[in-house]
Amino acid sequence: MTRSRSAAYRLSLTILVSVFALIASCSRPDRSEEALALSDELQNLAFSDMDTALERVDSARRAGLFTSVKANTIKACIYENADLRRMAAYYAEKAIAAGAGHAITTTADSSDYCTVRWILADVTYANGEYGKSLALAREVLEFTGNSTSPYALAMKCRALSQMADCESELHHLDQAERLLLQSIDILMEDTRQATSFSDIDPLFYSLLSLSDLYIDNGMAARALPLHAKMDTAMNRLTQCPDTPEWVVQLRRNNVTISKAMAYAANGQRAQAEALLREHRQSPNLDVADKTADGVCLSIMGRYDEAVRLFDEADSMKRANCDVITNVHVRTLLLHKYDALQKAGRTAEALAMADQIRQLTDSLRLQEREADVHQLQEIKRQEEEIVRKQQSLSTQRIVIIATVILLLMAIFIIWRIYRYNRQLAQKNRQLYERIRQQEHQEEEALESLAAQPADTLSQNKQLYRRLCELMNRPEIYTDADTNHETLARLLGTNHQYVYAALRECADTTPADFLNLHRIRHAAKLLSTTDDPVGFIIEMSGIPSRSTFNRLFHEHYSMSPSEFRKAAKESQESVF
Repeated sequence: MTRSRSAAYRLSLTILVSVFALIASCSRPDRSEEALALSDELQNLAFSDMDTALERVDSARRAGLFTSVKANTIKACIYENADLRRMAAYYAEKAIAAGAGHAITTTADSSDYCTVRWILADVTYANGEYGKSLALAREVLEFTGNSTSPYALAMKCRALSQMADCESELHHLDQAERLLLQSIDILMEDTRQATSFSDIDPLFYSLLSLSDLYIDNGMAARALPLHAKMDTAMNRLTQCPDTPEWVVQLRRNNVTISKAMAYAANGQRAQAEALLREHRQSPNLDVADKTADGVCLSIMGRYDEAVRLFDEADSMKRANCDVITNVHVRTLLLHKYDALQKAGRTAEALAMADQIRQLTDSLRLQEREADVHQLQEIKRQEEEIVRKQQSLSTQRIVIIATVILLLMAIFIIWRIYRYNRQLAQKNRQLYERIRQQEHQEEEALESLAAQPADTLSQNKQLYRRLCELMNRPEIYTDADTNHETLARLLGTNHQYVYAALRECADTTPADFLNLHRIRHAAKLLSTTDDPVGFIIEMSGIPSRSTFNRLFHEHYSMSPSEFRKAAKESQESVF
C-alpha cells in the first residue's frame, strides 16, 4: 500500500474507533443519563474545541461522573485525534496506572483497557518503536479473547491491523499478510448482519491495507482475489441504514482506485484504465484521491501525467491551507520525486529532492518544538499534581490535627465533667459527715449543760461557760477577740481558759475562736446567697487567704464547693 493511503486509513479508523470507544465505555446500564449525555457531547466537542472539551472532562471527573480511568482515557483519545502523541501517551499511561489492580467487570472497564493500549501502540508505532507497539497490540488481542461483541471485534481487528503494520515495517511480510487475512476473515464473518457502518468500516481498512501490501512488495497477483471481498464490503455498507452518503462515496473511491492499482501492477492495463477513469470522474475528489490517481499512473508508466496530478494535489493542499505533515512529504512529494526520476526529468527531480530535504528539516524542527511544548505541558501538569497532592496532604494533616485536638478537648472536658461529678459527690458525702459530726458535738454540749454544776470539775464548768458564751456571734466574729477577751468576759484568768480548753476540747483559745468563726461562715454559706467575700468579712477572720486555709482544713473543701454541696443536699431533702 502507498504510505499516504495507509496514513489516511489509519487516521480515519483511529477517529472512528476512538468515538466508538467513548460511546461504548459510557453505555453500561448503571451509568447515569447525565454522564452518557456528557460523553456524547464531549466526543463531538473535542474535534472543534479541544481545550473546552478537556476542561469539561476534568469537571466531570471532579463531579464524580467520570472515574479517573475514564477521564484519562477520554483525554488520551482527544490528544491522539489531535496528533499530540506525547500528551496522548501521557494520559494513556495515567489511565493504565489508575486502573492497575482494579477488576475489569463491565463493558466500560473493557473499553478503557483496550482503548488506552491501542493508543499507546499507535504512538509507539509513529515513533518507530515497532516492538513496543507489537507488544501492546498483542496485549489487547489477548484481552479480547473469543468475545464476539461489536466493540471486542473492533478492538481485536484494530490490534491485528496494528500488528500487521508493525510486521510490515520490520519487513516480516508473511506475518503481516497472515495478520491482515485473519482480521479480514473475522470481519467478513461478523459483518454479515451488520446494521451500522461503524461495524463494517474496519473491514475496508484491512482489505485496502492488504491490497497495498501486495502491490508495494511485488505480490500484485495476490491482490486480485481481494476484489470480490471489497465488493461484498461495499454491498454491506450501502445496506446499512445509518451510512452517510459521504462515507459510501469515500469507500467507493478507495475501493475503485485500489482495484485500479492492482490491475495496473498486474499489467491488466484496460481494466486499470477503466477504473482510473471512473475514479477521476467521482465528485469531490480530495488531495488523497488525486495522489492515489498519480500513484496509479506511475504504476502504469505514465510518469508525466502522474507528476501533473501530484502538482494538482500539492496545489489543492496549499490552497486549502492544510498543514504540511510528514505524511505529505513521505507520500505525495516522494512519489512525485520518483515519477520525475523515472520520467527522466533529472533537474526537476533534484530540485524536488532539495525541497523534500528542506521540508523534512522544517518538520523535524516543528516536531521538536511541539515535543518541547508537550513536555513542558506534561511537566506543568505533573507539578500541578504534586502541588495538589501536597496541598491535600497539608489539608489532611490539618484535619487530622484538628480531629486529634477536638478529641483531646472532648476527652479533657469529659474528664473535667467526670472529676466535677465525683468531687461534687464526695463533697456532698463530706458535708453530710460534717453535719453529723456537728450534730454529735451539739448533743455532747447539751449533755454537758444538763449536768449539775457540783458534779463537774472546775475546768468543765469553765468550758461549759465558754460554750454558752459562743452562742453570741458578736463575740467571736469580732476580729479583736482573743484568749484575754474570753478570760475578761468570764471573769477569770486567761491561763484558766487555756487549761479548760486543753482538757475538755484539746484545743487552744485561738483555734476555738476560729472554729466558731468558720462554722458561722459555713452557716451563712448554706443559708444565704451573700457573696463569699462578704461572708469572710463577717466571720471575724480579716485575711482571705487565712480564712480559705482554715476553712479547707476544717471542711476539706473550698467555701464555694461547700455552698454548692449544701444547696444540693437541701434540694435532695425537698
